[in-house]
Amino acid sequence: MRKPRSQESASRAPIATSLLARMNRKRILADPRLSAPGTVHETSEALQATVAGIREFNGLHPTHAAYVYSHNSVSALAEKFTSWAEMKAFVEIVARAEDVYMPSGPPMSPITTSYFTCWSFFDACAGPANETIGSVLLELCGHFCIGNELSRLIRIMQESRMGFYINRGRQGDLVILEELVTGAVCTAIVPAGDPGHLGELWYVRVLPPPFSSGSTHVVFTTPYIVLKPEPPEWLAYFSRALPSRSAVNDYERHMKFGPTRNHWTDFVFEGYVNYSAGAIYLAGVPDLPATRPQSAVNQSFNRNALKL
Repeated sequence: MRKPRSQESASRAPIATSLLARMNRKRILADPRLSAPGTVHETSEALQATVAGIREFNGLHPTHAAYVYSHNSVSALAEKFTSWAEMKAFVEIVARAEDVYMPSGPPMSPITTSYFTCWSFFDACAGPANETIGSVLLELCGHFCIGNELSRLIRIMQESRMGFYINRGRQGDLVILEELVTGAVCTAIVPAGDPGHLGELWYVRVLPPPFSSGSTHVVFTTPYIVLKPEPPEWLAYFSRALPSRSAVNDYERHMKFGPTRNHWTDFVFEGYVNYSAGAIYLAGVPDLPATRPQSAVNQSFNRNALKL
């Protein structure tokens, strides 16, 4: 039976719009699940003071601590809303991915918790508007006036992506990273603890300084060190994968979303080689299955039926 036109329109509406409309329609804004986590932060100084006062963050670099706080806030908000019918698509995507990839880090899985949660919150799209959990929560933050500064950091994380970087050595306690395709250079802390070695190719999510007073970036995920192929072969991959490798927007979109939802998670899962304290080692490229050690071509099992 064909749905009434009103139901069809609602099903095509952005998830955030549908969620907010339902909240207003059912007059449930007093629901305790909608309370903002922590303090409403109007200034960066207020947010920094809040983060500095959290005992579990003692010992963390302030740059890292600010993003851990923001990430934890996203997790808390997501938990509040994932029981709502409008968020069902996200719940199904994440649950299926958990079954496939068993995120926990080696030796159980090469998919680390930091990688998986960033992918789940900020990269995995659903709905007619290709929203993410992060983009939906940002709409809710604006609607319910959840702190300006917290929302700003969540937006930075939402707009972040994984990338390939060449390790250009160290500057004190910081690692110097040059992005392979864009050539952008930054100095970053590596909370996972492994600064790596000169010339290594890293697959990581690098976040910018959270506050204008800082200049230090943060490698938010455990470094994936790509043992092979060499950078020239990766540039050849991007030439194959992108209509115009010179178009930065195409590259950034490819790195964030891939041609399919599980493009990059499959690359990590199937490219796994080994691990050490603070780093995980990969090999291969996404479009050549034979180059990835754990791909179906190289294993006795076939994961094609497990597509998300």
